[in-house]
Amino acid sequence: MPRNILLMPLHCFISLRWIWLFALTALLNYPNATAEENAGLLEPCRLFQDLLIVDYWNRRASERFPVAYNHLLQGGYFSMPSARMGCEGEVGFGYAQLPPYRHWNIRCQLTPFLELTGNYRVFRGVTDIALTRFGFGDFSDKGANFKLALFSPEDSSYQLPGFAFGMEDVLGTRAFKNFYFILTQVFPDYNIEASLGWGHERIRGFFGAAAWYPFRRSRCSLFSDLSLVIEYDAIPYHSRHIEKHPKGRIKKTAINGGLKWRLWDHWDFSASYIRGNALAFSASTFFNPGETVGLLPKKDDPLPYCGPTIVEPLGQLRSEQRVACDLLLELRRQQFDVLHVYLGYDNCDVKALRIHIANDTYRSEQQVKERLDALLARLIPNNIDAVSIVIEGEGFAIHEYRYNMAFVRKYAQKQMGSYELGLLSPMREVDLSADGEMATIFCQALPRFSAAFYPKTETFFGSSRGKFKYALGVTAAFEGYLFYDLFWSLQLGWLPFANLYSLKDVDRINPSQLINVRTDVIRYYQNKEVTLDEAYLQKSWNLGKGWFSRCSAGYFEMAYGGIAGQLLYYPVGSRWAFGLEGAAVKKRRYRGIAFATKIRKLKHTRPTYQHFFGSQFFADAYYHLKEANLDLKMQTGKFLARDWGVRWELIRYFKSGLEVTLWYTLTNGHDTVNGKRYFDKGIAFSMPIDMFYTRSLKERWGYGLSAWLRDVGAQAATGRDLYEAIRSERMN
Repeated sequence: MPRNILLMPLHCFISLRWIWLFALTALLNYPNATAEENAGLLEPCRLFQDLLIVDYWNRRASERFPVAYNHLLQGGYFSMPSARMGCEGEVGFGYAQLPPYRHWNIRCQLTPFLELTGNYRVFRGVTDIALTRFGFGDFSDKGANFKLALFSPEDSSYQLPGFAFGMEDVLGTRAFKNFYFILTQVFPDYNIEASLGWGHERIRGFFGAAAWYPFRRSRCSLFSDLSLVIEYDAIPYHSRHIEKHPKGRIKKTAINGGLKWRLWDHWDFSASYIRGNALAFSASTFFNPGETVGLLPKKDDPLPYCGPTIVEPLGQLRSEQRVACDLLLELRRQQFDVLHVYLGYDNCDVKALRIHIANDTYRSEQQVKERLDALLARLIPNNIDAVSIVIEGEGFAIHEYRYNMAFVRKYAQKQMGSYELGLLSPMREVDLSADGEMATIFCQALPRFSAAFYPKTETFFGSSRGKFKYALGVTAAFEGYLFYDLFWSLQLGWLPFANLYSLKDVDRINPSQLINVRTDVIRYYQNKEVTLDEAYLQKSWNLGKGWFSRCSAGYFEMAYGGIAGQLLYYPVGSRWAFGLEGAAVKKRRYRGIAFATKIRKLKHTRPTYQHFFGSQFFADAYYHLKEANLDLKMQTGKFLARDWGVRWELIRYFKSGLEVTLWYTLTNGHDTVNGKRYFDKGIAFSMPIDMFYTRSLKERWGYGLSAWLRDVGAQAATGRDLYEAIRSERMN
């Protein structure tokens, strides 16, 4: 049989296949083909391919090359830094065995471009001439560092190098001071990161490093963040001026190498061979409290009201009391305290409801507004033309929302979104005259009593009898309101677990020469009995047009009590706030509730005593930088130790509710530490306790740490601050 005849079926099949593919392509591109036909033809051959492509690019867009940290817990390698940083809001703790030192480190990523670290460096085998004989142990030094990224590799999706500037040991003795510039390029396709920098002071000249992640693309996630690291160490260890430890001056090579390993995205380990003569090890952990929504889901929070719509008009079938009862019941279910409900005609002769509520649950103003919008859209009678909701806090009206019910009903019918309704019912100043023009249909006082329990912690670093002293216990807090809006607070403290009873209240090396308004605070924490930490009354007012005031009297803290007042101008929608505050206080005795008449003042180390009646007063200015979630505060005036000056605070907020505060005080109090003039500075953390609850709460727990416990720039607590109370209701 001829060969052509044998191949004819094959030729026919190929021809028919091409004809079919051509017809299929024409059909898919034919404009009149229905969507159903196109979808049916596309699904088998392209749907899964498109999904894979989308998944690939989603992963590439969210992919973040691993960040490693050096022995100071900075973004870096072993001894050298890099331009890389952690995620915004990250907090880390770590330990490094770096012969001949031991490092205890802390890290905070304050913003995407600012990394702050602190180090407590112990000199192994070197005694402290002044303190070791008292039980202090080896000599130690503490310092703080910062790194500012002008451009990070992530900003260009790793197409361009990151560039950063940093300074080390900017606080304390500055024995290890250093500053540097660094460029870091990431090559994600090759799993490599490389850095080149230049330093001055401790790091001298050019330095560089590289890290390779050989298993980054591996399916075994356990080893995906294991890296091989090599660096050129530009520290001249042989110099006595640079290297303070005698055993640290041996350097056989400038090349350091080793391994770094991140586990489960929360633990970092490293092992390295440094200076050609020592093995180093480090371990650290980190967590992002700035981004977390809490350790437990808020399953006990109520959903915004979605029950039946009840809009029958006021009349015989729905009385005023019935409307008040409906609102009271649902607002309470939303965790609001209803204080007043008024009904009448407002200044525009419009029939209106006016409701005063207190919010002790939600930290975000947006959460409050969302719940109010949903509730009013479904429960307000359709013959009510306007509703005003007044938000109260700390016993005074803060701001209000005024709703035109015509817009709210459009919102209920889904003819308008929540964004448009928010624009039409914005936050406003409280109309103080409106209540008196309406009839009261419900009235309730603020809660008279509530109780809560918080951890109580006190820590001291670098005392003469040990490097770390602590006191742990519990605070029982009771508060409420008398005569409707007179706030009272009572706090009892107990510290059953402590190792600070051997401490003295005088700095052996740098005794404060100012009156001891704060350096003797250790005496208050050495009480093994239950202590009265707070007991005061406070009355606050909204004066109208953005003006607020308060006065308070009683025991404000363990060390001071007296009277205080504050005047604040903080209008709705303003980034600025200005205020005046002052207090007259007396120092409490170390035991009991009596006040002392004299205060100690040291002459070198010899104690003398003088009569003391304390006073402090300040002019305050606040600025809220919404775009960066920052608050700036400046206090100018007289501090408790009779020194005059300025205190600056920078407060960074995170969406989880975490707040980080940095402060610096510049006064004319001539206090010296290690032969240099000292200005008070420190860092504080404040976090909402509902991170550990299944429901929202506004209560907070805080911890602060000064660079040095001194009397300069000190001030006494004076009760609840007006700015904090107002900001907590207006912030999102």
